[in-house]
Amino acid sequence: MSRFEHDTAVTRTGDGRYQATIDDGWAVIDGAAANGGYLMALAARAMRDPLDHPDPVTLTAHYLVPPEPGAAEIDVEVVRRGRRHANVAASIVQDGRERVRLLGVFGDLAQISGPTRIDRPPLTLPPLEDCVDTTTQALERAQAGGVPPPPIFQRFAHRQPADQMGWAEGRPTGRGEIGGYVRWPDGTPMDTLGVLVVADCYPPAVFNTGDSRLGWVPTLELTVQLRARPNPAGYLATRFETTAVSGGYLEEDGEIRDADGTLIALSRQLALIAR
Repeated sequence: MSRFEHDTAVTRTGDGRYQATIDDGWAVIDGAAANGGYLMALAARAMRDPLDHPDPVTLTAHYLVPPEPGAAEIDVEVVRRGRRHANVAASIVQDGRERVRLLGVFGDLAQISGPTRIDRPPLTLPPLEDCVDTTTQALERAQAGGVPPPPIFQRFAHRQPADQMGWAEGRPTGRGEIGGYVRWPDGTPMDTLGVLVVADCYPPAVFNTGDSRLGWVPTLELTVQLRARPNPAGYLATRFETTAVSGGYLEEDGEIRDADGTLIALSRQLALIAR
């Protein structure tokens, strides 16, 4: 069992009810609330359990109250079962208080067929071998006395263009974008639940604008739409972009492709620039 499988494991305790543990190794900031993509994947594992449909086709999460590390309950309601899709709702609950509410459509992406047309340009990333191993680099800086990278960042093997993490050292690109190549560090094949976390595993793209007013950027809502199962070999290629900051709110749009260039997922989240 990989770390991701272990940390998103759920146990059925009753009709539509599951027990889970929110692991503190997936936090955005050490000691803070768990990453939104990780919480989405945790709930999705429970949501698909009563179904014959193994893959989230689209999943939306609204983050109501930051959850705490530790025990949690996941309440699952199968709203509709169809031949091709199932509609499912869920809530992550701690201490009797709803923390995250989700609504999704599940299907079997291994069985899909139909017209395909992708007008989006391919991701313009340097070759993998020309990118920086930013995970190892960040861990080495921490061992030398620097600030440790966020726990969620350490859960992945990141390869990024040299300029993409410059914002952390006062060298932002001036554009609200971030991305690169990513996979599990132990080489475990990425499944569609893992893709949900990839859609939220980077620092906010808006940090690369260099706007000094930006600090904590909590997610209000996250939607991930999956189009295919990823190739189990190699890295996923990613790009995330923020183009509109307005009244303290911002969007972040994401695109994820696999090693073959196949479009795997699109995402959008709404976040708040916290005071």
